[in-house]
Amino acid sequence: MNFLFLGIVIFLTVYGFLWLMANVESKAFSTFFRFSTIGISILAIIVLFFVGRYLLSLPFFALILGALKKKVFNVFNIVYLFKLLSSAKKQGPSFYQKSQGSNSSGISKEEAFQVLGVKPGCNKDDIIKAHKDLIQSLHPDKSGNHYLASKINNARDILLKEYS
Repeated sequence: MNFLFLGIVIFLTVYGFLWLMANVESKAFSTFFRFSTIGISILAIIVLFFVGRYLLSLPFFALILGALKKKVFNVFNIVYLFKLLSSAKKQGPSFYQKSQGSNSSGISKEEAFQVLGVKPGCNKDDIIKAHKDLIQSLHPDKSGNHYLASKINNARDILLKEYS
């Protein structure tokens, strides 16, 4: 009798799920599927905690984090955050003082003029135009690299401090 009841419940669940996939808009189904995954995972975690199977609940935590679709919970971000916090713990207070930084990247005004390709004594608009022209061609999104883009941005910041 129990197997018959279990078979009917499984059949109705699968049938309802397939009907939902066929008849509902994809966005609504996606939302429903995400929330049902979160709900079922929470129930599984609660049951596993009451039974005493703590380690078996870890995959359900991963399901919840994946269903939330937050980039914060990405495995690589979590590993990076762990490494950052452990290095901060090892270095002590000097880590926090270093991360606040001093003057941009430490380049001089003369070097900033050379990077942007403008002459000393130019106006604010010339600096902005030179920065815009350079960053459009050397931005990391357009086959440039982060080093050059940050150097250009630092040069712009140093030169625009005069006009602030």
